[in-house]
Parts: sequence; C-alpha cells; structure tokens
Amino acid sequence: MHVDIEHAQGRVTFTLQPGPGEDATRRVELARRTTSFLVDVPPGQVHPDLLVVCALLCARPWVRPATPFSCAVPASRALADAVRAGPRLTLAHVVDGPARAVPPDGRPGLCFSGGTDSVAALVLLPDTTHSYHLYRRAPEGERRSTMMDGRAAVQSCDVLRRRGRAVTVVPSDVEYLRHPLGFPHDLTTAVPLLLHADVHRLDAVAWGAPLEATYRLQRGRFRDYAESPFVAEWGPVFAVLGLPVCVPIAGVSEVVTSAIVHRHPLGEAAQSCVRGSRLGRPCGRCPKCARKTLLTSAVSGRWPADRALERQWRDTESRQHLLDEPMKVEPVLAHCAHRYLADGGGSTLLRLVAAKSGPDPRDWLTRSYEPALDLLPQHYRSGIAQRLHRFAHPMTAEEEAVVRGYDVTVPDAGRAAAQDELRRWMAAHPARDLLMRVWRRGRRELRLLLGPALRADLRLPGDPGHD
Repeated sequence: MHVDIEHAQGRVTFTLQPGPGEDATRRVELARRTTSFLVDVPPGQVHPDLLVVCALLCARPWVRPATPFSCAVPASRALADAVRAGPRLTLAHVVDGPARAVPPDGRPGLCFSGGTDSVAALVLLPDTTHSYHLYRRAPEGERRSTMMDGRAAVQSCDVLRRRGRAVTVVPSDVEYLRHPLGFPHDLTTAVPLLLHADVHRLDAVAWGAPLEATYRLQRGRFRDYAESPFVAEWGPVFAVLGLPVCVPIAGVSEVVTSAIVHRHPLGEAAQSCVRGSRLGRPCGRCPKCARKTLLTSAVSGRWPADRALERQWRDTESRQHLLDEPMKVEPVLAHCAHRYLADGGGSTLLRLVAAKSGPDPRDWLTRSYEPALDLLPQHYRSGIAQRLHRFAHPMTAEEEAVVRGYDVTVPDAGRAAAQDELRRWMAAHPARDLLMRVWRRGRRELRLLLGPALRADLRLPGDPGHD
C-alpha cells in the first residue's frame, strides 16, 4: 500500500494506492481511494512522522505485514522501529531525520466524541486539555446512508467552548473509505489530534475508554490493559511521536463515568447516543440509549416505568445485546438490573437479565482499579488520580483480584437456564421497530438526495474560513 499526502491551506488529503496483487477487499472493502481532513494548520506545520502515522491509521485495514507500507512522506528511523515493534509493520521510506520533539510546555489532547465516557475523561484531565472531534462529512456524490447523526456531538463541542475549554471540530470523509461505513481503525479518531499536535503543542493523546473496554470485560473475560492495542500495539508509536497514550478512565466502569457527568458541570455536554438529532434529544431507541437509561437511573435512583424500560430493550438491535453470550457490557447491565430490582422495579425482563448475569458486581464497579493509573503518562498521573478519587475510591486488593478473575464465558447451568427463559420472553414480545427503521432509512436517503441544499447552513468550526 502506498499513500500520497497533500497538505493545502485548510485541508490534508490522503490518497490510497494499493500495490500489485494487494487485496482491496481484505477485512473490509476499500470503497474510495481518497479522504480529506479540514484543518486549521498551515502547510508545513505538521511533523513528517505525524503525517505518516495519520496515513497508516487511514489505510490500516488494507496494509499487509508482509508488504512494506510506503508513504509520500518519509519517516524517521525511530518511528520505523516503533511501527515494527508495535503494529509489526514495515515502513518503506525511512530517513535519518529527528523524531518529533516533546514540547516543553505541552498539554494533553483528547479524542472527543461527546459521549459520557469522553466527557468524564475530560473532567479528569487538566483544564488546559485541547479536545478534537472528528465530524463525519459525506464526500461529493456519495450515495451511502448512515443512521449516525453528528449534530449533537457538534453541539456538545459548543458547550465545551462556552465553558472555556479548547475544542477543534475536524470534518472528514474518512469513514467513507471503507464499506461498510466506519472508521478504518479504532484509533483513526486520533488523526485530527495528530494533525494539530505541533501547532497546539500537545504532549499526550487521550481517549475516553472505560474499564469495560480497556480490560475487555465487555467481551466477558478480563484481559490486561497493558496487552491492549492502546498500550502494546500503538503505545510505542505514539510515544515516539511525543504523545504517550493517556486513558484517564481506563480503571473505572461506566457506572463511575455516569456518576462523574451526573455530578460535574461539564456533564451537560454528554450524550452517548449518536443517532439523536440534537444534544439533549437522544433517539431513545438504540442499544446505547437503552443502556445509558439504565445507568442514569442507577446513578440518580429515578427509574422510568417498567413498560418504558422494556420497550427500549425490545427493539431489534437492543434485544440482541441481551441475547448475546456474553451480554454486551454485561457487568454494567448486571449492576443496573440488580439496582433496579432492589429499588422495587417489577420488570420481568430485567429480572431475567439479573438472573442470567449472576450476583451484582457493585463493590468493584463503583471503585477505581488502581493498576490502570500506572499506565498514565507520569507527568499527568498524580493530578488525574487525585481528581478521579473524588468520584471513585480505590479498590481493595480483593476487589482487584475479582476484576482480574472476571469471566462469564465458563459454562454454567443456571446461566443457561436463564438464557433459555430470556429467549422465550423475547419470542413472546417481538420487536416493533421494523416500520420505524424503514421510515428512518427513507428519510436518510432523502437527505442524501437533497444533500447540499439541506446541509448548506451547517458550517462547522474547523471548516476553512470558520473561526
């Protein structure tokens, strides 16, 4: 794979060129060859290593370990060594130039989504943190539609600005490179931050990934965060860029991040739903809305009516999250279901969820798994830990052992019986959202057909000429 890079005023463009014999349908289909990021960075103000890593994160699904990755911009030897040690790829064009220097008066950058976890991470980071939001923008003539709506996240960025926080919105069509639509790599969300790292003097790259994701509990079984792509694969690469990985909420669950946004003024910027059309108006139908409703209720102690909760979980996507083995983000669902029952809730569905998941893991879900703090950049570690402990006390050694031993993938007769009962309940309460899904798809396609006429008034921070 070869990637050409063009940095003109207000725009950085990456053009992907698969080599002879390279499969452009590997993993996912390469649907387009060019992607652009609209930036407020003058040409020549991005270190070459930053551009190489941006190119690699855009092209990663189609880069084979056996074939050197070539780029119009050469990399430093230090970066080439880190790419070989981490992602285990080979860079074709390498020079003896210096790696990016860490700015002496730097500040962290946060890859900001507008969701609960992202806002909670920002609360724990220094006030000087600069946030970067990657805004999906369809390329000219693109006909593929998506259920995602980015307007609420842009409004979330506006809230941060009003509260005096630095934030940059970077429109890009990078998600249209692949088919089906989506980011080429989980860390592609860092590209806006990398492109601004020099002009904004950044010295760390942060994400809002909670314990369930970093330690893979959402997959049903503990995996050491030190072995995750954040640390083991891409950690060496970002370190060479002078941007060590910083995940301040890596050791706390979504129960804690929900409590943080519930208590902190920045919480007004949080909305995890990516389908709602505006901040404060989540769609109320997607699996994320269903889970966040439970979390918000568990934190506040105020629960919706039983039938309203069940209605959210009966939709096609949401019900599958409960029927999966393990359930999606199961520790959180277990805690919320048990808390609901303890508060007098009468939903049969949540009783079945509690039966399937086993005992309430509340003791450790509301506390901080301290080994995660050891992986933070040293110069930010103590400040983040101090702020975090205002919301979550450290786990005991016994609780840490429970986290390390977490595994719901082991066969269990009681769990299997609860799963069978859950399937029967779902069969007796079929999804009712098919007509609504068809209507929403038609609306998305109509918006795409009218395209520029509907989007002409949406001018975003980060667009060329916009302050």
